[in-house]
Amino acid sequence: MWTLLRTNRSFRKLFASSAVTSFGETAVYLSLAIWVKDLTGSNAAAGIVFLTITLPGLFAPVLGHIVDRVSRRRLMIGMDLAMAALFLTLLAVRSEDQVWIIYLVTLAYGVLSASPAPPALLKDALPSDDAASARSLLMAVGEGVRIVSPVAGAAVYVAFGGAALAVFGSATFLIAALLLISVRVVESEPEPVGERLRTSVVAGFRFIRGVPLLLRLSLTTVAFMLVVGLLETAVFAAIHGLDRPAAFFGVITSFQGGGSVVGGLISGTFVKRWGEVRTTCAGYAMITGGLLLCLAGNTPLFLLGVFCVGLGVPFVMISLGTALHLYTPGRMQGRVNAAVTAVSGGAQALSIAAGAALIGVLGYQAMYLLTAGTALLCAASLLLGRVPQPEIVKSVADDAVADDAVADDAVADDAVADDALDPETSR
Repeated sequence: MWTLLRTNRSFRKLFASSAVTSFGETAVYLSLAIWVKDLTGSNAAAGIVFLTITLPGLFAPVLGHIVDRVSRRRLMIGMDLAMAALFLTLLAVRSEDQVWIIYLVTLAYGVLSASPAPPALLKDALPSDDAASARSLLMAVGEGVRIVSPVAGAAVYVAFGGAALAVFGSATFLIAALLLISVRVVESEPEPVGERLRTSVVAGFRFIRGVPLLLRLSLTTVAFMLVVGLLETAVFAAIHGLDRPAAFFGVITSFQGGGSVVGGLISGTFVKRWGEVRTTCAGYAMITGGLLLCLAGNTPLFLLGVFCVGLGVPFVMISLGTALHLYTPGRMQGRVNAAVTAVSGGAQALSIAAGAALIGVLGYQAMYLLTAGTALLCAASLLLGRVPQPEIVKSVADDAVADDAVADDAVADDAVADDALDPETSR
């Protein structure tokens, strides 16, 4: 992983841009909800911030259609610059009457988050051998900044107010855009215009259905997402069961985030050695064990369990992301990634709603057991029946590496021929 950062200048800049964007996003959007709460006094109004962020994910396949037909790098630059400008409109927010501006900004942020442009650009920027390592680094830094950035955003808001939050958010997106402008990458040719929109939008689903490994990994991910959202509500009941205050949720988040950072750093190595299926199964096994530890009724064991859950999630997500990268053509990346995002995100939203409705009926122990059992079944379903290994779909970066190797061989052959013709060398 560290070799990739040292030797691949384009990825190094993409990595830095992703880190800055992740920090800005997570630092700001939670503080925007606090701002709405202060302006309106309404918990429901604050909750709408999170709704407007997640809503665009339902339309990810349409975004995937766009991503496969334009330059991904230019699209990402344009979106970052647009967000930088849009954040400055928050300077106009003075009272409850301007709350709609905050909702507009969070809706645009939701579109940016749902866009499959970043993973699609990675396909063009990276040789296939680096796919797992790159995703490990990106997930590790993303989870790492999520531990500290909400505190930083809240501190900016409390100390200097909403105007400072607007400038802070705008600056992070501007920096991310400048980093992307300096990236040099040869992109694959965009999909030609002319295909019907409805046909193009569902093309990602059709492609996944035609590749058994991608289908199996995607279905298990969706199945897990259908229950993991139960924990969003159950965790507060679990905190109460441990006789801890609600603020203990911050400690839990830190432990899970720490596990995800460690998992992000090491899971790419396991993907390269074990393959996507076995690494995914290992992730589900860690999640299952962690959830069962959370039921021990003991605070240290609960925190250890949370850490194990955080450790296992990157094993699952990086395996899926690497498989999508390797076995999907460059100009299908947008639609295929969008298909997975839309379905898994929708499944998670349903499970979150179900958790809020069922917590008084089932109790948190049943929810933790149900989630652990589902993770175990997902692992078992991957191990039952042999899944054929698809061929890696080469990227333009792979072609560039191959061309360089051919050129180096030609230079070496010329040097040998020159030495053979040189009388001094011959003697």
